[in-house]
Amino acid sequence: MFEKGSTAVLSTSRLPFIVAVKNAGLYSFEKGEWLLQYPLSHSIYKLVCISPYIFGIGDNGLIVRYNPYNNKWTHTFFPTPQRLWDITGNESGLIITHVGSKLYISYNFGSNWSVIHPFKELSIKPFIRSLFLYKEHLYIGTQINRESGGLWSFSLESGELTLVKKESNSMISSIYIDCEDCMFIAKGNARSKEGSIEMKSLRGSRWKTFEQTISEKAFLDVFNVGKNLYTTTSKDEYGYSRLYEINKQRHILLPIETIEGHGFRGAGCKDELFISSPIESKWIDRSYEMTKLVH
Repeated sequence: MFEKGSTAVLSTSRLPFIVAVKNAGLYSFEKGEWLLQYPLSHSIYKLVCISPYIFGIGDNGLIVRYNPYNNKWTHTFFPTPQRLWDITGNESGLIITHVGSKLYISYNFGSNWSVIHPFKELSIKPFIRSLFLYKEHLYIGTQINRESGGLWSFSLESGELTLVKKESNSMISSIYIDCEDCMFIAKGNARSKEGSIEMKSLRGSRWKTFEQTISEKAFLDVFNVGKNLYTTTSKDEYGYSRLYEINKQRHILLPIETIEGHGFRGAGCKDELFISSPIESKWIDRSYEMTKLVH
């Protein structure tokens, strides 16, 4: 829809969307209008609002922060050439991101950082791909690792590491836990069509795989908009990815839209959805969809 390819997007209470435009910087987007907020030559792969700050992470250890008290963006780099994929935290000031197999943790909204090695007891340490903080537990999804890959739970209080779900041939690219304590994971393998969305209750052990009508190599992002949950995918052999609505009650994935390129991230605001792909940015305004008459 738009010639600006992007790699991350966030919806905030102040602006419908903040978009990380590929190799250009952070833009605000509202009803088709773009406005540059902060120029950057590096790509950002996750934007989050950890009240009251906004954080972004990306290539070469990049971390960006927006401070609402002085209305300024700043950025710095962790000492690594690696790409950072995820960041999480809470309103008390706890911020957690990752470099390789390590966690970078801050207790003061990113002013100071320390390093934690959650996989220090493993002989083969997996690279981290996704994070989700829930109470005192940090859930960690890994990149593909035959020996140590999967979903892990790390206790921030005791330091105990627990394997929740082993995955030998798939990465876990996104983790989400809803208000009913249901966990969703997005899985995938770029070399095969084995991508899936799976769910389980935090109080149970049984995983449910959502039915899908199209085989996907990988699901990349899980995000919520109000009471609705959505997921994006990697591109197929024709160069297109898809946006799905996750139907929790029926355990099915409902395709909504196609996007050219990998659907790295998605966000929503009321009736609007925005999908970030390095090839194109797609804005979907569902308020214009025909409503069904109830007789």
